Amino acid sequence: MNKTIFLPSQLKTNLGSIAKVVCCPNFVMGTTTGLVKQNNEDSIGCHIKKNFVRICIADGHWGNDAAKLITNHWLKNKGIFPNCSTEAIRETKIIENKLFKIFGKSRMDPNKDFTPEASFIAIEIIRNKISIVSYGDCRLLIANNGVTKFHLKSKSTWLGVFSRLQLRKRLSIDQAINFRQMQLVRGDFIFLFTDGVDQCIYEKDTISFDYISEQSSNTNLLNIFDKIVGEVFAHGAQDNASLAIFKF
Repeated sequence: MNKTIFLPSQLKTNLGSIAKVVCCPNFVMGTTTGLVKQNNEDSIGCHIKKNFVRICIADGHWGNDAAKLITNHWLKNKGIFPNCSTEAIRETKIIENKLFKIFGKSRMDPNKDFTPEASFIAIEIIRNKISIVSYGDCRLLIANNGVTKFHLKSKSTWLGVFSRLQLRKRLSIDQAINFRQMQLVRGDFIFLFTDGVDQCIYEKDTISFDYISEQSSNTNLLNIFDKIVGEVFAHGAQDNASLAIFKF
């Protein structure tokens, strides 16, 4: 097995549509525009080969362009995944430079220039080790048998031109990068998702992390995915929502 998958496959999608892929028996991912936004600004993808998986999820702001660039960087670049905070910072600064080169200019008005930005989480799982790099407010939970084992703390900041120019009080990469490595045990569930899942009503905690972790007591990943996304729609799905579930 050696494949790379990206979702959504197109920027403009129908309200309420869900793009979902069972990538392998222990991994499902998908994304939805929700019920309010016209476009899906999220980007989610994976690269899978034997004994190896890399997953990236990015939440775009003012368009899908930054999110798509970020997932492409982590999944199409087959280079070595960061092994420490210093390497994670260096790799994320490469992404920042790409964003600035494409969308930036020397002088900008932060109240008028709405350039693409994004938050992201990228993970790599090799054998029983997971490595995590994140910047911004995408989410990650690790749970087993219905109980949360680890919850990655997120920060409300966005990677893009405004970050590069230090406008709008964005946190720098050095300040905001998260890097972790952990050992996984059999039965661990890794949930990656954008804030459109747990805050499917804007700026309001709607679906608890405990509720999401509780789903790891189920053995059917597709049922878990459908149940969580069903809750997102039941609460109004005001934002794009993306979710990846991997069972170790």
